[in-house]
Amino acid sequence: IPEVTIAVNADGIVVPADFPGGIVAVTVKNTDSKDLDVGFNRIVEGHTSAEVQPLLDDFMANMDALMQMTSSMGSFNPVPAGGEMEIIIDFRTGEFIVDSTEHSDGEPVAGAPHLFAIVEAKEIVGTVEPQADVVVELHDFAYVMPDEIKAGDQLWEFKNEGEQFHMMFLVKPNAGVNMVDLMAALAAEGEPTGPPPFEFVDGGTAPIGVGERVWVKFALEPGTYVAACPLPDMVAMMSGEQPMSHFQEGMMRTLTVTE
Repeated sequence: IPEVTIAVNADGIVVPADFPGGIVAVTVKNTDSKDLDVGFNRIVEGHTSAEVQPLLDDFMANMDALMQMTSSMGSFNPVPAGGEMEIIIDFRTGEFIVDSTEHSDGEPVAGAPHLFAIVEAKEIVGTVEPQADVVVELHDFAYVMPDEIKAGDQLWEFKNEGEQFHMMFLVKPNAGVNMVDLMAALAAEGEPTGPPPFEFVDGGTAPIGVGERVWVKFALEPGTYVAACPLPDMVAMMSGEQPMSHFQEGMMRTLTVTE
């Protein structure tokens, strides 16, 4: 599996000049003093970087148009200051955008610049399929995945088989909390009145577009977890309906992790 390193900081993004296509292991190094969010986006067939690049000058104002022209391939939220993160992505070939901005746990940082780099992979170099320990298919609206896995370091493959963007976060419910209570807490609007009946844990995947595949490594301790996709139903939204989140449409799954 070819390996590439991308360096990011407040001044810019440095990518290899000869970027390999196919399945590629990417290390993102944050050489800045601040945590940075870094994402990878495919420019979809029928569009080009020449068409997309002018829209990047005002990213927020052109977000709707950019979502039609690009497909998310995974992101890090964040890459810690002075740290690095790894992901394996099936780039195939084409043009891609690497973007970076200052991380915020809440609303985006006002006035924080978005930095972009355009990458082109002209030929397939990475042809080796990673040997995933856990395979998760993302459908509209369900996860197809094992009910039980082993604890410890595992390489997870996520592939979007649906017609919408999907993601997965993992939570560990508190003792005695059932799925009804958990869903109500996740769907609640406004400021919480108390601590949530669960804890978020490291793992899962950021949003990925239709047909995208990524591999990430993380470790879970023994216990019971719930996987959920919080993204809104874009089909409902585009038709003018009030969208529900994907987990409200059934995209939740209980996972048992054993010794």
